[in-house]
Amino acid sequence: MKIESYVFAEESDIAVALKHAEAATKASDEAIVEHAEAAKAHAKAADEHLDAGIKSLEAAIEHGKMGHADMAKKSAEEAVTHLKAIK
Repeated sequence: MKIESYVFAEESDIAVALKHAEAATKASDEAIVEHAEAAKAHAKAADEHLDAGIKSLEAAIEHGKMGHADMAKKSAEEAVTHLKAIK
């Protein structure tokens, strides 16, 4: 059985990961692995955005401490982009 990831295409990676994980708990024996694999892939994507968001926030802090307001704001904007991708 092939699980189609596009079913949850309009949702964030973390929301899709949760839905696939929940689906795995109720799936037939054949579909458990596919749902779990899909959940893992989307969770990893969310994790990558979280890591990038944290790095951007660290850069914003460092630039802010050095008095580089424009660069700090740009880093903060990058963080917002990554963090929005998670929710």
